[in-house]
Amino acid sequence: MSLSEERVLVLSVDRDGDLERKTRIRSPLLGRAAVMAAATGLAVADPEEADANALFAAVKEFDTLTSQDVACEVAAVSGLEESGYKADRKIRREVEALLSKGSYSGIVLISDGAEDELVVPILQALKPIVSVRRVVVKHSRSVEENYMVLGRYLRMLVFEPRYSKWAIGVPGTILLLAGMLVLVGAGYLATLSILIILGGAFLIRGFDIDRSVAGMMSHKPYGYVRLFSIPTSFLVAIVGVSSGYTSMTTQGADLLSKVGTSPSHFLEYGAPLVGYYLQGSLLLIWAAIGIYLSGTLLTQMLRGGPRAWRSVTMIVVLALLYLPVDQFSNYLVTGGASSSALLLIYVLVGLALVFGVVGILYSRLRSRPGVPTTALPAPSLPLREARQRDDYQDAQEDHQD
Repeated sequence: MSLSEERVLVLSVDRDGDLERKTRIRSPLLGRAAVMAAATGLAVADPEEADANALFAAVKEFDTLTSQDVACEVAAVSGLEESGYKADRKIRREVEALLSKGSYSGIVLISDGAEDELVVPILQALKPIVSVRRVVVKHSRSVEENYMVLGRYLRMLVFEPRYSKWAIGVPGTILLLAGMLVLVGAGYLATLSILIILGGAFLIRGFDIDRSVAGMMSHKPYGYVRLFSIPTSFLVAIVGVSSGYTSMTTQGADLLSKVGTSPSHFLEYGAPLVGYYLQGSLLLIWAAIGIYLSGTLLTQMLRGGPRAWRSVTMIVVLALLYLPVDQFSNYLVTGGASSSALLLIYVLVGLALVFGVVGILYSRLRSRPGVPTTALPAPSLPLREARQRDDYQDAQEDHQD
């Protein structure tokens, strides 16, 4: 087909509906006079509007093609403010109406940015796009794309609960509390409260405490086991640390005073102080770790997961480590007077028992039957979705374990 036989439609697309919203001019528009009037009206209503320049550019492109003896017509369509599915459907209906009024071989698209070019697949489904002209007035294409991405992330921070509670909730709490403190005349506490809230928020999110607590508060039986074992082990560990400090300050008070007067004496008296600390805290700290591992083991047994053997191994290793560590603390306190051979015996016996336990567990795992090859019937959709949610929660808790 020659140029003289072609008839193209010069089309300006306003996807976000600025034309109808700001000028009350209804689309679609067909013909140079109609498009020129719409462009003038939009430019008067909002002189900084890029879509007005796109309409003027469409008229100019129409004049240029006409001067080159190309059969063409100029038109404009408008979408909706939300720029989504409904806007694209509206644009498609209007373009179909325009194409039905004449025989066109293709479309010349006039675009003022990345958002309007999202309708390219819609137009290509109706007629080939033979040319695209981008109108850059106030900003470049890359800058607009960056603004689009930035706007998408800002909407996500505002409207999605998992992000908004940190991006808006925490700052809102800080501002509200600071304002109340200033109102009651306790402005000097505002800075302290801000530091405490920010520190707590960073601590909770950094160590994933919120998700761990949510997992423990699940309605499954093992959720209550974790709810008991984790806080209990934490409290026992705190008592163990305190007990170790008390033991060190009471039994090694004279040594601690010497180190306090001259820190260089730590090289001489540091070993007995560490030994006193271990003697006072070892039992409670080991009990705290044992409570946590026992809760983990019981949780995995209730879930029927294959990771229970790992918790069993860790409990055995913890029990076997107690005697070597206890003997090591006695060795430090006595300055080497206790038998170092006994410490070595404890280590070797513990190592042999660990190898035995791991070997037995590994052989039992290897002897398990394989996965059946017969295909099982697919579960119903609600059951499959419930299983997917349970699998996701189990995966999260395995990661926490």
